Amino acid sequence: MKVFIIEPYGKEKNIEKIDLFMKPLKDQLQKYAVEVMIVNSMNVLMNKEKLNKESIVIIYNEHNIMEDNKEDTKIISFLKKALKEGAEIWPVSLDKDSRRPEGIISKKQSYDIWEQLRCRNLDETYLPTIAMAFSRKVISRVFPMLYNECGGIFISHRRLDGEEIAAKIYEKIKIQADNSNPFRDVVKVNVGEEAQQVIDEAMRNSEVFVFIHTEQAAESDWILKELRFAVLRNIPILWIRIGDADISKLKIKPSEKPHLQYALEDFENDSELAKIADEILHKAFDLIMANSNTIFEYITVIKSLFAEKLDIKNANKMLYHISMERKGYHYPQRNIEQYFQIFGRTLTEEDIRNLKEELSNFQGDSIVILSNKVVKLSRKDNIIIDSIEDFYYHWSAYISGKKGKNEMKKGEIVISGAFPECDEIYKQSLTDALIMFAKAIMRDGYILTFGAHPTFQELFFEIAKNIDSQNFRNMLKMFISNWFMANDTEKEKYYNDNCQLSISEKKEELSDSLSLMRKEMIQRKEVKALVCLGGKIKEDKNQEGIREEIKLAMEYNIPVFIVGSVGGCSSQVAAEYMNADWKDLNNAPKELNEEFQNSIDYVQLAESMLKFINSRNI
Repeated sequence: MKVFIIEPYGKEKNIEKIDLFMKPLKDQLQKYAVEVMIVNSMNVLMNKEKLNKESIVIIYNEHNIMEDNKEDTKIISFLKKALKEGAEIWPVSLDKDSRRPEGIISKKQSYDIWEQLRCRNLDETYLPTIAMAFSRKVISRVFPMLYNECGGIFISHRRLDGEEIAAKIYEKIKIQADNSNPFRDVVKVNVGEEAQQVIDEAMRNSEVFVFIHTEQAAESDWILKELRFAVLRNIPILWIRIGDADISKLKIKPSEKPHLQYALEDFENDSELAKIADEILHKAFDLIMANSNTIFEYITVIKSLFAEKLDIKNANKMLYHISMERKGYHYPQRNIEQYFQIFGRTLTEEDIRNLKEELSNFQGDSIVILSNKVVKLSRKDNIIIDSIEDFYYHWSAYISGKKGKNEMKKGEIVISGAFPECDEIYKQSLTDALIMFAKAIMRDGYILTFGAHPTFQELFFEIAKNIDSQNFRNMLKMFISNWFMANDTEKEKYYNDNCQLSISEKKEELSDSLSLMRKEMIQRKEVKALVCLGGKIKEDKNQEGIREEIKLAMEYNIPVFIVGSVGGCSSQVAAEYMNADWKDLNNAPKELNEEFQNSIDYVQLAESMLKFINSRNI
């Protein structure tokens, strides 16, 4: 879908304000690969030919188009073509006196910038903030499978000390993003309803979790349950730390550190609160889009899996058709006929109705909706709803001739991961990579082995339970130094309930304790590969954990795979090995190592790595 922005001539009133709004709008749209055309008197005829029903035209009401103006005649012709083609026309108004568009678009509803500022109690210096809010409306329309402007925002908080803050955030979001759907249990659960049932449904329908981290939040089992729910379903978590809330007490850390941080007194001032709400909405949007974009990695491997058997029925709606020969029967049979649609966001009932209506005449085997937010297969109105990972896994097994669950292999694959130094939003790519590698490793029958990490260990526990709710403990092996245990029997029991636990001896120095733990984790005959992702870059390279682990693996002739695209230490190490022609790293083809260095298709990387390891271990 193309977006056409009609450029003001430069003599209209409010041109400075329009510029203040227009630049961040263009930047944000281009950041998310929206195809933006700026329409002016020089190129209007060229752009006119590009108009179709899949277009959005944005025009400022301040333009004051005149029928008798030669330059305006071209713009009027452009608008007439847009109306004829059925394109969407979105007027934008900066002032109260220009709310109503003129001429042939006079019946269109304007986006009222003045009202957006008023409801936030902000002046015109905050026009870039309003531009960001408007850009989300455009992106919601351009990428309907990735972002839903009306998506649920679940506010996770501890009532004891977070209820008032949550209430203020909830009310401001309702005002400043009127199409959004925030959820706060006290408001949304009606008298007489089963409270937990309503809360669970709200969590399932959420596009993002806003975690209000107050001092007492870490002590709440309900908060822990909500964070686990979001992690398991790949729902992004926006972590907001209030005051000096103790991070070390959190059993699940959504990221390495909070995305936003505020003092208690910040919530007392209404103008400051309006800014906070916009910061939350903007950060939440970036998290949602970063998370949604991971589905393109699956689309790449799905296209590779089906090849010519796959037809693209509607690229904008991510709707595909498969026609595949059946296997395992003596007599000829008709092909398997299946439609599937992919979503990078949370599904809605409307999505199901729309797909059912669009394919109402389909007489084949099944219609499937896929999302990276779904955990288990379900069925609604004869539409199957499934995880995109499971869809790929089962089809891959069918095509390759594998049946049933893989037996556990006599081997382990170690994942070494740590967050690099970068903006918290971009650390999501590391989490995405860890999830995809972990699922592929365990599904292929290997034990996933890792060093204890507050965020990643809970992630791996939940993934294993999802893959095999009975045998999950045997699918994971976690190493931890006694330095971090301190004879904590409760913690030890918790770990043993979720994985095979190995506790290494505590040394006098932390660095020595970690070195011993790494050696015991890696230098064993059961370990078939080491995968390295991220890690902090330090002035003294000898203090970088990833380098130490790679050295330990190479000493033991264990192949090492370094993911460079997640940033941090692993990207630097990958570049160094590339310059050395990947010598002694893993004996894998040069092309595979280069893919590990540069690719963001983590699903494909994991598959390629496992094929190499399996062939090596035959």
